[in-house]
Amino acid sequence: MSKGSVSSTDARERARQLAAHQAKKSSKSSTRWIQLTVLAVVLLIVGIIAVVVVNGNKNQIAESGPVPASANQYGGIVLTADGIKQNTSTEETRDVNNLGTSENKYTNAEGAEVAMPLGVATAEEAENNGEPVRVTVFQDYDCLYCAQFETQYGDEIEELVKSGKITLEVRNLTFLDASSPSFYSARANNVAFAVAEQVSSEQFLEFQKEIFSYQGTGGLSNEELVDIASKHGADVQDAVNDNTWRPFVNVVTMESSTNGISGTPTIFADGEQFTASDFSSWINQKIDAKESN
Repeated sequence: MSKGSVSSTDARERARQLAAHQAKKSSKSSTRWIQLTVLAVVLLIVGIIAVVVVNGNKNQIAESGPVPASANQYGGIVLTADGIKQNTSTEETRDVNNLGTSENKYTNAEGAEVAMPLGVATAEEAENNGEPVRVTVFQDYDCLYCAQFETQYGDEIEELVKSGKITLEVRNLTFLDASSPSFYSARANNVAFAVAEQVSSEQFLEFQKEIFSYQGTGGLSNEELVDIASKHGADVQDAVNDNTWRPFVNVVTMESSTNGISGTPTIFADGEQFTASDFSSWINQKIDAKESN
């Protein structure tokens, strides 16, 4: 065997050994990389679970809670030319396990007899009560169509309230929280009750107008809600920190749902549901009819 043959064999052997060593090194590196990747994924999952648990705990709302001074027992914030009515509820607390059931009926747009929402006067009751036309608006601060209604008619409604031609009752619901991981509607409603305890009718309507102007942005944070409330004259930090009115918010939504309200905005005026295309014409006809009595 020649020296060349021996050298060639030795070279091949050294190459084989080097390849085996590299393969072993590469295998260890790959294994370590896989381990690190798995660890990172596990930590990410643990982190996500922790966030979900924390958020879930923050939103574990009691079944029963107090009624805010700014609302009646049905959740209505009632705005008049003289201000927002306070301390009108006949109940100090409300419980989701003890919802009221309406006995009154009205004929809807399809001609069917359906439940009149609790606290909404029938047409017969409203006709001769000697009060301005009462407009009751069931709305959701996360509702696109409610925001559109506010944009189109909000200023006009504010003028009608200021002039005393109507009394406006706002009932805020949380139907859209079913698809909101941040419970935006409930949080905004909680703030609205706190604002309504501290400000005038005009200030509240301006607050509401600004809230609706952010519709479609994914929902405001608590800090943003606090800032907007402050801008319109209310300190709501404690209500936000303590979720003060959140139990009542849940009661209002559930009770409205079980008494005929299935979507927002749903609007009544003196016992009649608004189903026309032009709110301005509709409400002014009702005002004229009431004033001529």
